[in-house]
Amino acid sequence: MIYEYPDHNEPIKQGDIFYPLPLLILDLNKLILLSEEKFEQTIWKIVKNDRELVLTVSAKSTYGIVASQDCDIIRAPILSLFEIASFKDVTGLESPKNPEKWVSLITKRARLNARWFYLPDDGKIGFKDRMAINFQNVFQISKENLEYYSKELRIGRLNKIALEHYRESIAHYFRRYPYDEWYPLKKDEFEVYNKDKGPVKPFEWQK
Repeated sequence: MIYEYPDHNEPIKQGDIFYPLPLLILDLNKLILLSEEKFEQTIWKIVKNDRELVLTVSAKSTYGIVASQDCDIIRAPILSLFEIASFKDVTGLESPKNPEKWVSLITKRARLNARWFYLPDDGKIGFKDRMAINFQNVFQISKENLEYYSKELRIGRLNKIALEHYRESIAHYFRRYPYDEWYPLKKDEFEVYNKDKGPVKPFEWQK
């Protein structure tokens, strides 16, 4: 499919896929802090955060794909990754029952939804189901740790074609500018738009 399997000695690159990795879940209102050799429950706003803290946190095991660019990986001590989960969990969409609908979903719907990136199932890499990269869920791991455990945890990487698409998708997601598309419409044009797409709130010059 769209995956490659680098040698264990190859350096980490953008598009490398790891499993399992810990995705930390931190609740600022329910922190367990090690203080004076004992654990106590506290909340973040009363913690003096001008010092290094030892906390207990929840974590879940997940797939991760390197988001950091290759030029940053060379010098950055901490790497950013996106979470990978099942296609349904990431997109909220039900799996189609026939190839025709999958074609439409993978091409048209994937193009219109910038927050996820489709990954096909492939037994060799370990994806038993169709998966998706969730650009909304970013987590970080030290580069030293990823390099140390690369032999055990790196399960593959995107091939050249998929990697180019992945890079463009990341750039598109993070450079999006949210705006109300009806703002330049004249009053009569807004009324047509509002009837078809609304109800939406008009700007002062459309009232």
